[in-house]
Amino acid sequence: MNTPEHLRPHPHTQSDWQHHGACRGTETTVFYSPEGERTGARARRERAAKQICQQCPVLTACRDHALTTGESHGIWGGLTERDRTRHHRRTRTPHRRPGPEPR
Repeated sequence: MNTPEHLRPHPHTQSDWQHHGACRGTETTVFYSPEGERTGARARRERAAKQICQQCPVLTACRDHALTTGESHGIWGGLTERDRTRHHRRTRTPHRRPGPEPR
């Protein structure tokens, strides 16, 4: 029996790439900022998380997930919240105002 396309597992589902992440088994506090975290502590935590991400076999899938789903917290695919915000600002299509066509 053929499974309809919309019911087939997506290649980037949790049951696929997330089970292969280098972060698997690591405390989530490495990837998520605790309440009231100081700047220096945040920088050290983010560096440690990004080091784990650099060696990850599913870095691209994780990063793509974060960028397409709009993950607003944590480090995903080696990108912090600020990194993802900058990425969205750089890559979004500028909005054109309606008006006469340029000549």
